[in-house]
Amino acid sequence: MFIELLIVLFDLVFTSLITGLIIPVGKGYHYWVPFLLLVAGYVIGLALIWLMLTVFALPYDKNKKYEKPSKWASFWLREAITYIDYHAGVRVKINNDIELPSERYLLVCNHRSKFDPMILCQLYGNQDLAFISKPTNFKIPLGGHFMKASCYLPIDRYDKLKSLEVMNEAIELINQKNASIGVFPEGTRSEDCSLGNFHEGVFNIAKRTNCPIVITSISGTENIHKNFPKKRTRVELNILEIMYPTDYSDMVAKDISNHAYELIKNSLS
Repeated sequence: MFIELLIVLFDLVFTSLITGLIIPVGKGYHYWVPFLLLVAGYVIGLALIWLMLTVFALPYDKNKKYEKPSKWASFWLREAITYIDYHAGVRVKINNDIELPSERYLLVCNHRSKFDPMILCQLYGNQDLAFISKPTNFKIPLGGHFMKASCYLPIDRYDKLKSLEVMNEAIELINQKNASIGVFPEGTRSEDCSLGNFHEGVFNIAKRTNCPIVITSISGTENIHKNFPKKRTRVELNILEIMYPTDYSDMVAKDISNHAYELIKNSLS
């Protein structure tokens, strides 16, 4: 974790300088002072890092359409998410050692928590994986700027015309080989974490680009809020199947959607 490393390095330098230069060992020296300085140094280092990220995020316009993900923005988005996930007690286990396609792909996954896209970004964000996400997520401080510059796409599920425009943008990103696309076909999370109905339209992205479809399932993310800060949360990710164009050439979007739904449903049972 690069952000954690930066904070710890600052903390050690800060504590060493203050202890050695300002509070020399001698009469009246309190040996617990360095421990307090370590805590203070970490807090100051954390504040400086987030200030730095704020400066980095400012050039990215949340209202601009980006044709290609910014490597710089994607890196800091992924590092910030990794830092948050780690300190939220998230520990991820990938149950399938399946290599993802070298070409651009469509990744589909069930949706149980707002941590779902964060964990997938942490794992695969270095592959230019951009998610279709609800507009309110782009209002997140810092994150919204980095998400937009990483080609994340805001979608209004209740506006069919704008939803179609977003789908076309996703298709263009894959066709231009600029990014892979991640979607949650349920569209939203259910209160009881059950698997909701899929919106089959998202699978037209694959049909119109002839890209591989990576079908995944995730579990455990719904417990992160319940467990924090008392204990860690184990999250399991399963790569269930990779469908290549030859596998679904004779299938319509509804058929692919039903196939993905059954795979995910069975993996969660």
